Amino acid sequence: MGVYLQENKYFIMSDKYIKQQKQIIQQVKDSISQGQSQLSIIEMRNDYENDDAIGLASLAFPPKDITQIISKEIIAPLQSLDYHHFYYSSECLHITIKSIRTVHNPPLFKNEDVVIVDELFTQIVQNFQSFTFRLEGLILFPTSVSLTGYCHQTLRKLVQALDLGLKEIGVPDNKKYISDTVFFGNMTLCRFTDQPSASFQNKVKELENIYIGEMRVTEISLVICNAVCHPKTKKVIGTYKLSQ
Repeated sequence: MGVYLQENKYFIMSDKYIKQQKQIIQQVKDSISQGQSQLSIIEMRNDYENDDAIGLASLAFPPKDITQIISKEIIAPLQSLDYHHFYYSSECLHITIKSIRTVHNPPLFKNEDVVIVDELFTQIVQNFQSFTFRLEGLILFPTSVSLTGYCHQTLRKLVQALDLGLKEIGVPDNKKYISDTVFFGNMTLCRFTDQPSASFQNKVKELENIYIGEMRVTEISLVICNAVCHPKTKKVIGTYKLSQ
């Protein structure tokens, strides 16, 4: 009976946190529509693939079955309407778990920063359980389109532990967020090279509530890369297993 009650409590807490995530996402959409977004936005570029501005972040990479669904159900339809934007290939797709240093040229971090961040992640990540993102719904940002990932509170606890640790070692996250307690998965699918067409924006609106599936996160990678995590710039510093 105790286990049953504990499980029910877990699901109630999980539902409550997902509700908070949806409220935050609505705030993001409202602020974007009003032109008042306070988030860190990657500026539009002509050439993302060869962009040499790099950042440091911890990422989770989706499995092949998820990337295939995303490519077929979202990326291909959008690409057919506005082909000139940058669309993420399966090897570039990822969810940022914890940003550390935003992309910039020259980089906003040093080699010694990377070393101590790697040590921090080695210590912290193993203390948290694996978790699942429910991939559902699109967000049209000023310079990109993203797929949303909902999850339970493990993500909040992990992000806050990493955030505290980064501050203590002197490499704090320099990205702006709408909340420091409610976090959600954000998988960028497309970055704009110019203003998207009306037909493109209408298609995003049509797919706004699309459900893709569940993505289990069992490990997190510390990565140096450019804004689109292109293989030309991608360097994996370390990969850290979550407990099962």
